[in-house]
Amino acid sequence: MAHSALATGPVSCAIDPAMVLSHKFPEVASAYDERDVALYALGVGACSADAADEKELQLVYHRDGQSSIKVLPTFISVLNAKTGDGFYMDVPGLHYDPALLLHGQQYMEIYRPIPSRANVANKIRIAGLHDRGKAAILEVETLTCLEGSGEALCMNRSTIYLRGAGGFSNSSQPFSYGTYPSNEVRDVTFPDSTPFAVYEDRTQKSQA
Repeated sequence: MAHSALATGPVSCAIDPAMVLSHKFPEVASAYDERDVALYALGVGACSADAADEKELQLVYHRDGQSSIKVLPTFISVLNAKTGDGFYMDVPGLHYDPALLLHGQQYMEIYRPIPSRANVANKIRIAGLHDRGKAAILEVETLTCLEGSGEALCMNRSTIYLRGAGGFSNSSQPFSYGTYPSNEVRDVTFPDSTPFAVYEDRTQKSQA
């Protein structure tokens, strides 16, 4: 029986990789509108330092005939949270203690401009599972498509670190599975030079 993501207490059995990787998630429809987009922008600090900032007002308010508010690219990171009534970590064969779960990384790809309102369909799959001895690493990929046309909007890949859930495979040949190349971001290079500009920011009191 799968260890529920809502349960607490010690994990009683090991992860079953075959069962985890064979799990099929249902496609989940959801919607968002300009209120969601604006609240996200406010939540990450838009207009918090200057309520009349011309650039940031475009993220929360229609200005001077602006047909729609602008969408921060990172807004797509919340789209994979809209997965219906079930939590996507409640997977058969995935045994872990939710109190020890850590969000490790968020990888995103954007395929077209993000509309300020849309009906979307989330297609979720397991993109990776790795045994790290004392911990397990699970990678969950969500492809978000526009309902109706089926056009791909964006992709989120969440890397989730499950402390205490490792050791489910042979320690001499630890289990490791991934559906994408390890050098996926090989085209990104960082110049070995002095930066052209330095920008420093801080969390505003309104965000605390």
